[in-house]
Amino acid sequence: MHTPVISHAASNWNSHQLAHILTHCFEGYLVPFNIDGDTFATRFSAEDISLNDSKVWLQDGEPKALAAIVRRGQTSRLAAFAIRPELRGQGYGKRFIQQLIDEAQARGDRQMWLEVIVGNDSALALYKRMGFVCQQTLVGFHATGSTLFRPTGELLEIDPLLMAKKMMTDSRLRLPWLSAPETLYKLPGKAYVLDDVAYAMVVPNAQQPKLRMLYVDTATRGKGYAKKLLTLLHERFPGLSTAGSIPEQVAPLYLSCGYRQDPVTQYEMLLKF
Repeated sequence: MHTPVISHAASNWNSHQLAHILTHCFEGYLVPFNIDGDTFATRFSAEDISLNDSKVWLQDGEPKALAAIVRRGQTSRLAAFAIRPELRGQGYGKRFIQQLIDEAQARGDRQMWLEVIVGNDSALALYKRMGFVCQQTLVGFHATGSTLFRPTGELLEIDPLLMAKKMMTDSRLRLPWLSAPETLYKLPGKAYVLDDVAYAMVVPNAQQPKLRMLYVDTATRGKGYAKKLLTLLHERFPGLSTAGSIPEQVAPLYLSCGYRQDPVTQYEMLLKF
């Protein structure tokens, strides 16, 4: 007889403990995963984690699974979900996801998002059985050794909040959660503007700086500003890469600027209640 697996609110643990639990539960995952407490706190606070709605499942007092739930308004997202290897393939994934769905509906959420790595066939099949539908493919890029042309122009640093407010005025803009303006301005990054029409958000790192967003005013799109800005960023931040949250349809822009697409891609999925 199996010992019961009982869920508890993640608010019972601090960021360092949750980071350890998440890394522990991702053991043997398709893509190696490791996160420390400071990174956990920075990343998930920017994504608006709800520790009361996030869950840690215990069996005999030992953490066996973790779900990080982030929320904005009546929309929630499964930002991370991991189960220990010894519990996989026994129906626990379906049980845990159903609990998260039931709780989201009970608090009045209208929809739930998640991302799943392409190639994680068991997880993809589970999410589809639970009613999630693929919306788009998300990809990432990294800069190669040289740019393909030499643009001119000056990048001016601005407050990331100003960039986020600019993006929020674009009513047609629908970005993945990781690239949304509500996420960006809370990250420890730097925002830049080119010619008052093209914006970028970079999280500096000596080893691998991350480009989190590229945005061009609607009135000036199609005039080469995105390509110019992307190339200038490439020159200023050697080794620049993006988060793996770029909609696949804009891949030609990055490829034309000397970036290479990363092998790991994700499906963005949505469940409407």
